[in-house]
Amino acid sequence: MQDRKVNPYIIALTVMLPTFMVLMDTSIVTVALSYMAGPLSVTTDDATWTLTVYLAASGIILPITGFLGNKFGRKNYFLISIIGFTVSSFLCGIAPTLDLLLLFRAIQGFAGGGLQPISQAILMESFPLEKRAQAMSIFSIGVIFAPILGPVIGGWIVDSYSWRWMFLINVPFGILATIMTLLFIFDPPYAKANKTLKLDYVALSFIAIGIGALQVMLDRGQEDDWFNSNFIVILALLSFFFISMFLIKNYFSDKPIIRMSLLKDRNYAIATIAMFFLGFLFFVTLTLLPELMQTLMNYDAYKSGLIMMPGGIASLITVIFIGRVSKKLGFKILIIFCVIIGLYALYLMEQINLTASPYFLLLGRVLIGLGLPLIFIPINVIAFIFLKNEDMGEASGVLNFARSIGGSFGISLMASTMLAHREAFHRGVLVSNITASNPIFQNYLHILSSYLFTYGGFNPTICYNKAIGLINNTINAQSTIMAFQDDFHLMTYIILVFLIFLPFIKTKTQKMQKIIISEM
Repeated sequence: MQDRKVNPYIIALTVMLPTFMVLMDTSIVTVALSYMAGPLSVTTDDATWTLTVYLAASGIILPITGFLGNKFGRKNYFLISIIGFTVSSFLCGIAPTLDLLLLFRAIQGFAGGGLQPISQAILMESFPLEKRAQAMSIFSIGVIFAPILGPVIGGWIVDSYSWRWMFLINVPFGILATIMTLLFIFDPPYAKANKTLKLDYVALSFIAIGIGALQVMLDRGQEDDWFNSNFIVILALLSFFFISMFLIKNYFSDKPIIRMSLLKDRNYAIATIAMFFLGFLFFVTLTLLPELMQTLMNYDAYKSGLIMMPGGIASLITVIFIGRVSKKLGFKILIIFCVIIGLYALYLMEQINLTASPYFLLLGRVLIGLGLPLIFIPINVIAFIFLKNEDMGEASGVLNFARSIGGSFGISLMASTMLAHREAFHRGVLVSNITASNPIFQNYLHILSSYLFTYGGFNPTICYNKAIGLINNTINAQSTIMAFQDDFHLMTYIILVFLIFLPFIKTKTQKMQKIIISEM
């Protein structure tokens, strides 16, 4: 616990604020790339680097936040991160060129990457074991609701004002978070600065290059045609080589940047793997639905954000009650319940077609919003049951890195690569049936051409060509919606992974029994 007595719920709100700020900022930027491109005189593809650079910088810092917190003192590092994120947000908002914007986004990523793990470590130690589910419920409001709210706010900002306000809006929140941290956060003795810790710059450079290359590869892979691109091949080799070198260097180091020994704790190891898959599912669903609505149903960013928003409200309702429910049902039952809800939600999403109403989409999103907290909170609580308080900062950094890299893999593989490949596959199947010898196609083509001739006033040749164009558009739309259906279908199998972990999780009751035995 901390040296000074502060209401733990005030601490929870204090650490939730910067986490909410960082996650909302990340999701806001995703809807505004085209709005940024014009004023900066660059292409939308160039503007996408603002996401890539941020994700790479954030990914680099995540696994080493625990070490940095121990080195500089947890509160000091937390404050530095908040101030760094706030200042770099302001600089992003006034950046006159893309080059400067990318520089400030990198700084923003380095600063923002460490905020969530440190927030989580402070939160978990501030509450007794039996109340950590309630603590995670409060914290989850920021983690789950921010990415939902971000696109709505982002769509409204870019439509009503300027893209620069996406970054400038962080400044007042950053100032408030700084003040609250100064007033309410205090380091326990084990979290104060340890000046004797030496930073292994060689290992740090290995992990920075390795994870940076991996994040850029995942973000740009589909766009650059994966391993048909020399750029992607080089990134893959750099990632494999430098991450391998880091693991070797870190393993034989007397003062490792990341202590792999933490993974000897079975609960923590299982939670880390589970968090990878949770990040995979969470970010893929968060990406696929808006893309589907904007690509096939012609919804703008604001309207698609409004449809996504009730899912966040459902998550908010869930986290309010989950702390109490977990005491009665237990975490394993909650995870099973979540998997059932998730399976049904993904089944509904798999039924989406081109005539689906907004209410159907909203229902699926609400069910996902209800289910995700039921697994996010138990995994986070289970991970730290048997860890010491002084290990939580480092453990939280790796846990959040697993979630982040799972999201990167999910978006890259499911929302980009598989979607494109399945779309091409379905288009090939559909086109194969459109031949001169197919009487159904020929009859439909004749009816459509006649309609255009009768009501459009075009000559027969133009009517024929327009009819072919309309049929082609229909095929494109149908193959795309079928690709989305395939993605949701595959995720129904991925969510079952959580059930595999259940028999191996040690519960709170088992810990209490160990404590009682040790005191006898």
